[in-house]
Amino acid sequence: MNDDVYKICEENGIPFDKDDLFSITRTIQNDGKGIIKINSKTATLMQLKQIGGMLINIHGQNDTFTYMNKSNHILLLDEFIDNHELLEKYATAYRELNIIKSETTELFEQLKQKDLMIDALRFQIKEIESAKLKDENEEELLIEKRNKLKSAEIILKSSNIAYKALYKSESGISATFLIDKAIENLRKIETFDNEITNLIEILMNSKSEIEDVAEKIKDISSMTDVENPTKLLDLIEERLALIQKLKSKYAPTIKGILEAKHEAQRKLDEFENGEIKLDKLKEKYKLAYLNCCEIADEIHEKRVSGAKQLAFNVKESLKFLDMPKVKFEIFVNKIEKNNKAVLTTLGYDEVEFTIATNVGEKLLSMEKIASGGELSRIMLALKSAINDRKGPQTVVFDEIDTGLSGSTSQKIGYKLVKISEFAQVLCVTHSAQIAAFATNHYFIKKVENNGRAETNVKLLTSEESVEEIARIIGGSNLTENQYIAAQELIDESKRMLS
Repeated sequence: MNDDVYKICEENGIPFDKDDLFSITRTIQNDGKGIIKINSKTATLMQLKQIGGMLINIHGQNDTFTYMNKSNHILLLDEFIDNHELLEKYATAYRELNIIKSETTELFEQLKQKDLMIDALRFQIKEIESAKLKDENEEELLIEKRNKLKSAEIILKSSNIAYKALYKSESGISATFLIDKAIENLRKIETFDNEITNLIEILMNSKSEIEDVAEKIKDISSMTDVENPTKLLDLIEERLALIQKLKSKYAPTIKGILEAKHEAQRKLDEFENGEIKLDKLKEKYKLAYLNCCEIADEIHEKRVSGAKQLAFNVKESLKFLDMPKVKFEIFVNKIEKNNKAVLTTLGYDEVEFTIATNVGEKLLSMEKIASGGELSRIMLALKSAINDRKGPQTVVFDEIDTGLSGSTSQKIGYKLVKISEFAQVLCVTHSAQIAAFATNHYFIKKVENNGRAETNVKLLTSEESVEEIARIIGGSNLTENQYIAAQELIDESKRMLS
């Protein structure tokens, strides 16, 4: 099993035992919903694709397009040379480079309008500072004071009347005066009744409380007792209007306005020191670029070396598959502009698989190949070479025999057996020559059961395998000669493998 599979399982909390079976199940219900389990633990579709892709590789028509597409050639080469660790190291450096690049670009654009922005920030700071905002609750306090001033006349009149009624009055009659009179008369009869002493004490306490209330009323009265309440009201309204103006421009609260001033000051400092910061960012970018280039150099050297080995392996496979004159070359070119490497997410390389299937032809891009038979063999040769390097544990080939003759199909069957030495191979085929090489044969049949279609897969016995290969050779009406031919194909495959 590929160690990367266990690493991904560990990262996702999926249990595994390297000495035990690896189990994947997916149940799809009638409503389209389903359950995925990996080693008995419920998993996501993304986890299934990630882990499943490392365990099973299916080669079909879409896979051929993948191998043909030039943009995928660099990925295929990296898979062959197992470039995973170097590419991860490069990806980290490349992300850092792009972060610095974004910061540099943003600062550069800001500095284009440096003078204008500095003037604007200085105006904002001055405007807020001139308001002399200190207390975050100033607006609430001003509103409260304004409300009191608007009611100053009635507050002053009523509070004075209340004060005089409780404590001091020109007429001499007030609550405290009357209580004093009551206490004075009760003391005259105190000796006649013990209860009177308690009543005197209650009256004295009441008088004390009334005096406290009177003092508070006096304070309220003095707060509204101003020489010119109209002028003071105008000043308060002006102050509130100023605060409202600042709120509409900067923030909905005084606290927010003060924070806006600090932020403007921070930006102003940045602008005033922007050139210095920009120079530092440029130097930082230069170092990050050199770091990326150093890693990209390692990747490039590994790709150039790997490209030669992959091209050699593919050519050897194609010679065996009846394409002895084929030329197959992999070009690894450095992308440059103004003598500088142009970095991408995968380094600075451009990779292209090229081929000439006939003598005297020029090397052309894989995308130019037209023959179905040639495509099948080239795809098999590539997949064989790439999967031989830490490839998936299971490889599925779907009709790899498209456009091939019998003799070439036989060699493809042999090649599939060689692939099975390092991976489990499943092959869907209508070629008797390829089927003859299989260790086990499965017959796939679609049937109807209770009004629903079902697909059944049956492991064939040795006799049934001969019968099905004979059926591929001769159709439904089998003859003795077709049975003999089928058995001969199986025997021949064994001789080739021995």
